[in-house]
Amino acid sequence: MKSYALLLSFALAFGSTCAAVAQSGALPALPAADADKAALVEYQDKLVEWANKNAKDADDFWKQTNEGFYKTTLALLDKELDAEEKVRYNEQFAGILGQYALNEAFELGALKGDKLVELATKAGKAGSEYAQATRDGKASEEEIETLKKIYLGYARQLFSVRLQFALNRPEAERDDLFVGLVGDAVTFALQVPDFGEDAYNIVMTIRTYSQELGEEALDALCEAYEASENPKLIKPIQKTSGVRRYARLPGSELYFEALFPDEKGEFTKKFDPKEHEGKVYLVEVWATWCGPCRREIPRLKEVYERYHDAGFEIFGYSIDQDLDALKKFIKENEIPWPVASQKRSVEAGYKGLYEYYSINGVPEMILVDRDGKVYQVDCRGVKLSTALKELFPDVKPLDWKIEDDFSARDQAPGK
Repeated sequence: MKSYALLLSFALAFGSTCAAVAQSGALPALPAADADKAALVEYQDKLVEWANKNAKDADDFWKQTNEGFYKTTLALLDKELDAEEKVRYNEQFAGILGQYALNEAFELGALKGDKLVELATKAGKAGSEYAQATRDGKASEEEIETLKKIYLGYARQLFSVRLQFALNRPEAERDDLFVGLVGDAVTFALQVPDFGEDAYNIVMTIRTYSQELGEEALDALCEAYEASENPKLIKPIQKTSGVRRYARLPGSELYFEALFPDEKGEFTKKFDPKEHEGKVYLVEVWATWCGPCRREIPRLKEVYERYHDAGFEIFGYSIDQDLDALKKFIKENEIPWPVASQKRSVEAGYKGLYEYYSINGVPEMILVDRDGKVYQVDCRGVKLSTALKELFPDVKPLDWKIEDDFSARDQAPGK
């Protein structure tokens, strides 16, 4: 993974066709040391055009252009720039330094190197300028916002370098690096709440590599955000809390308050768990516009027909906003199980299941056992047929094979 994502001002132009294009002229010459802004920008445009025709791949693109972009971007930072340009070229320079720093760290086998020092120095200077502007009251809101964005650009690259370096280290060393990274990311988010989503994403990345450590990091992040009571951290808190709830679902009770259709087809009938005590049921979070959800319908009908008389239920939970389209879809596809509407449920004051558990895609299927506890999450395809075989040993099992399972996918920890 590359740390120079913020170099998209020139890398976005790099397409998959470049490898097939023959050599086309010499590398553009660097502008003179005293070149004006227009000449520097023109050179960067020409460099992109040249690299798109000559670079073999993304790594070669970087190799061919890094020096030119480093020197001209540094020169641009000394020019008269408007607020948007200041942010853009500082982010671009941060991306360049980040890639240099990461390459040096890989070569040295440690988080050190001249470019890492340069990146940290730029971040420190940007942070000082931002802090000073917020303290002295002389800068306008626009100026403070610009300084904050510049600071965040350099800080994000520092964290990106640390994360990418950690991901490429042996497991024992990696986890030690993760611990320090999480602590610093959460601390920084509390100081600069605009980094809250970034810290959350760092924790989620760590969680895919080290589940136990990631769960601890989620707890720490959520507790820190909640204690801060900063409104800018509300959204990351909601995401974090949902992920934590989802990860802890197996063996726990499922929060499920929803409105199903009444006799007139309107979503007014509240789900009553007492009516389904002692039964196994599947809650499917889905949408009519979701292709994979539609593909699951025939298979769910097969499950429903096989196990319904033995005490199995399915409850659909639609996240559709167009309720007329939902009703039409249910009727046309002859769906035999009840389907609730998240839209109407939320309007009635219930929590939306999709957001409450930070579900990251549909369909999501949650299987609940006879004791009212979640038996399995992401219970699709062969996972579902296997679970039902375990829960209904006296019913002839479905003969679904893993090699034919179109819903099989890589599982993130906790799923």
